[in-house]
Amino acid sequence: MDLELTPEQTQLEQAVGSIMKRFRGLERTREVGQSVDQGLLATLDDNGYLDVVRDAGAPEGVLVVEQAADGAALAPIAARVLIGPLAGVTDLPRVVGLVDKPSGTMVRYAADCEAFLVIDGDALKLAGKDDVDVEPIDTTLGAQYGKVVVRKGETIGSSSADRLRRAWEVGIAVEAGAAMLAAVALTVDHVTQRHQFGKPIGSFQAVQHRLARAFGMATGTKWLARRAAAFPNDDFLTASAATYACEAAETAYTNTHQVSGAIGITSEYGLSMWTLRLVGLRSELGGKRAHARRVAAARRQMDLSHLPQPVHPLAASSH
Repeated sequence: MDLELTPEQTQLEQAVGSIMKRFRGLERTREVGQSVDQGLLATLDDNGYLDVVRDAGAPEGVLVVEQAADGAALAPIAARVLIGPLAGVTDLPRVVGLVDKPSGTMVRYAADCEAFLVIDGDALKLAGKDDVDVEPIDTTLGAQYGKVVVRKGETIGSSSADRLRRAWEVGIAVEAGAAMLAAVALTVDHVTQRHQFGKPIGSFQAVQHRLARAFGMATGTKWLARRAAAFPNDDFLTASAATYACEAAETAYTNTHQVSGAIGITSEYGLSMWTLRLVGLRSELGGKRAHARRVAAARRQMDLSHLPQPVHPLAASSH
């Protein structure tokens, strides 16, 4: 598998990164609040980046979502750019919400969503904002949330729910991986500049070990997510990526906060813009346990007959 980006992909990554530099940071967060950053969405839309999966492919969509998550984008970029198209739905408005049960789900930016992709049993439904009831919910998860109850919607396919679920698992992993890497990078900068006992706290081995572990797991998430995006119909790969992302997100959250100080400090220098989102991502689609159950179910369905079968040591010694 070729892990190198093509020149065109590198240009795409750089172009979206350049856009994100104009829409990131604490000042932008305070300006927009917890609502959707419509200016960012309009800029991405005008440059064709919201439809990059349709026009180029899933790897390009991953790059856009990674750059958006790295920049702590105040918008559900993954749902619009990557998850919808991977689920086979490309004609979507700018702000899309994801619903895993029609009877009530916490959805990011629910009040601003123009459409919702809904898992309803085995069916995938597309609901408009007039087809749902939204109850705002106060959270500390770095985005506006609402409880969404779906009253009606257009059925896209009788067996399309699994396709949306797999696409959503990919989106969770892609977004979490990029957010973790951004959080670790910011924390490294912080502990390099902050001094205790006459030296940077980043020079202490205990701090280095925590950040090294967080970085390693974040990088693992990134590559698992990219592989899952390349094979979005593989239940084992997509669920594995989401499961690992949830485990890694917990480690990254804990370790970056531990070496930074109290939550007030992490809010002051911006770390919580990424880490609080990780908390929200870890709860989507039922969270780590639900993802892990899907990993186990997919494993049981695999044909492993071509692999060497294990031999019990006692059985081997009797011959």
